[in-house]
Amino acid sequence: MSSGHMVIYRGCTPVIDSRYEGDGARTPAEAVVEAVAAAADVDPLELPPLHEYVDPDALNELFQQHERSGEADTVLSFRIDHWNVFVRADGRIRVCDGTQATDPTPVFDSPTA
Repeated sequence: MSSGHMVIYRGCTPVIDSRYEGDGARTPAEAVVEAVAAAADVDPLELPPLHEYVDPDALNELFQQHERSGEADTVLSFRIDHWNVFVRADGRIRVCDGTQATDPTPVFDSPTA
């Protein structure tokens, strides 16, 4: 049965699930840095600058734009060192350890999960 939504698969072990909220308390880019720092068990200031991997302004604009439009199934993925980072427009963030392979599994269970 097709839901009409694209399913993105991961082949790595999830380490951290986090969220950003659209209330402006922290941007999607800030939430990503905090999630990767939690996965790596380091202070966020110990990580390399996010802009070495992805444009933080573009990341924020992309998800603020989708938040305004109500599109929840947009997913962006990128790597920070060995961490695979997945960000979804509904605020979900999943950080996986790229060195720990698993059978392919959907990154997120469903667009509304």
